[in-house]
Amino acid sequence: MSSQDIVGLGDLQYLPISALLLDDLNPRLPPSQHGKAQSDLAVVLEIGFDAFAVAENIARFGYFASEPLIAIPDPSGLFTVVEGNRRLTALIGLVDPEVRRQFATPDRWNVLAKNAAVTKDSKVPVVVVGDRHEVTPVIGWRHVSGILQWEPFAQARYVASLVDGSQLSYEEVANMIGKKKTEVASLYRDQAIADQASAMDIDTGGLERSFSLLQLAMGSPKIREFVGAPLGGALTPGAKPIPEEKRNSLAEVLSYIFGSGEQAPVINDSRQISALGNVIAEPAGLKALRDGESLELAKQRIKEGGVDPRERLILRLRAARASLTAVFEDYSDFADDDEVIEILGEIFELLSDVENN
Repeated sequence: MSSQDIVGLGDLQYLPISALLLDDLNPRLPPSQHGKAQSDLAVVLEIGFDAFAVAENIARFGYFASEPLIAIPDPSGLFTVVEGNRRLTALIGLVDPEVRRQFATPDRWNVLAKNAAVTKDSKVPVVVVGDRHEVTPVIGWRHVSGILQWEPFAQARYVASLVDGSQLSYEEVANMIGKKKTEVASLYRDQAIADQASAMDIDTGGLERSFSLLQLAMGSPKIREFVGAPLGGALTPGAKPIPEEKRNSLAEVLSYIFGSGEQAPVINDSRQISALGNVIAEPAGLKALRDGESLELAKQRIKEGGVDPRERLILRLRAARASLTAVFEDYSDFADDDEVIEILGEIFELLSDVENN
């Protein structure tokens, strides 16, 4: 190998479809599917991620060698596909009648399979790597930061798998997947909140499908304060983000955002998250929501109580501006101080939350 050669990832092999396994730790799968049988995983992926469209393309044009799967060796002697599970589901659907019989629309799969020149023994290109860690940068850049991004909840689960499973720091994960450290920390915190809510038997229906709303809510300082959630960077990996005594507050906020049982959410647009934070921060507004009134009526109750949120905001912003201006008097002398750096990082994170709201 010359000094100018590029070191490739893994070993490109051509493996039979029968030697490939779907990944039950795929971040796109709900945690309830972890450890399930291959047929169960295929059914979930077929329904949730339109594997039929991929199968149509394969049946018509064949499998493109330019799109190899990425797999790791399995103790069984087979190979677990860690990148390309949608494509593998399409292949399984074409070659396995027992699996496609469990799909939502098996008849159209049977027609497609009959006309496809592919069998269980057909070989497809697979890049085999030693372990999951080797392929982390590829998956991270492709599905978290790149053009084929997963849904937000899948991104958050993937970040959690790297932090909790691979014992990586927020900074190490950020460098691997092309995100800012604060973004990685916030993703980790938000999935931890979702997991904790489920463990607390709080209704989380709709949360996974609309995870971005939880992200916006945790970007609101007022909502974070209400539920006791920390800034992402302040959460120690493995720790519970919500204090036990704030369980009811978390349940309340999630019901306002996602609904609960027969109770409809009080917001119908992501842009209302900021207004929700303003309302629950005021006793009159919070009481109105608890009494079943709409968000608009709750805002009106605050005005009727003589509180002008805008004037209060202007005063607070002016005070913050004055304090930050004064920082320049001493900052240059302590720019390398760890505590100063940490506080500034928290300020930047708060400003990012303000900007995004």
